[in-house]
Amino acid sequence: MREMNPLLLGIDGLSYTSFMKCNPRTLFTLFSSTYRGVVLNKKPQFPQTSWMSVLELKDIKDLSQVNLNSEVPRLLRETNAVAINLPITNPTYGKLSLPYDTSVNAEEEINKVTQIVLESVKETPVVASITAIDRLLHKDATEKCKIYSLVDAAVRKILNNVDDFIIFSIYGEPKSDNEDGNHEDYGVFLATIPRPSEHETVKLHEIGELFIKLVKKEYY
Repeated sequence: MREMNPLLLGIDGLSYTSFMKCNPRTLFTLFSSTYRGVVLNKKPQFPQTSWMSVLELKDIKDLSQVNLNSEVPRLLRETNAVAINLPITNPTYGKLSLPYDTSVNAEEEINKVTQIVLESVKETPVVASITAIDRLLHKDATEKCKIYSLVDAAVRKILNNVDDFIIFSIYGEPKSDNEDGNHEDYGVFLATIPRPSEHETVKLHEIGELFIKLVKKEYY
């Protein structure tokens, strides 16, 4: 059987606090069967700066530092990974590019991301993002468990076709109805590679470093 390439999947706004309320079964199973941890990202937390901290392997807080005019982000260069729907630009960056607003519903985004991840991971490492929780819960928190269910089904489908992965969220859920960088400080980390320090939170730049190790098979 053909070996699949590693996957780095960000599910922006995914929060452990909603696991109990929404009961996403696949994510719950991963929580008890893979390496897990908590991602720490203090305010202000914007998708652009948070994702660029992962992609450039260094802490970036200022939106003016998010500049894609010069070159491809470091993580993509070092792993030859394909980018899918990364919210470092609007529309999003990569093989799938969608408007970063409420015009795309959760189902449409998640289905498209899933399809392109599954097509791409056969050929190359993949760095992808599902933004629906973060994009849509700012405006309407009542849809939370429905979106969690869609995300959970997508994760199950994707992981049936992937061996090595890191699933994470750059921060927790939105805490206001404005996109003002106000989210829970703690995100999710579930992976087939252990976090750098067992008793410490995971920092954004460390996620990029771990993905390089997955791609280069430096942790076996």
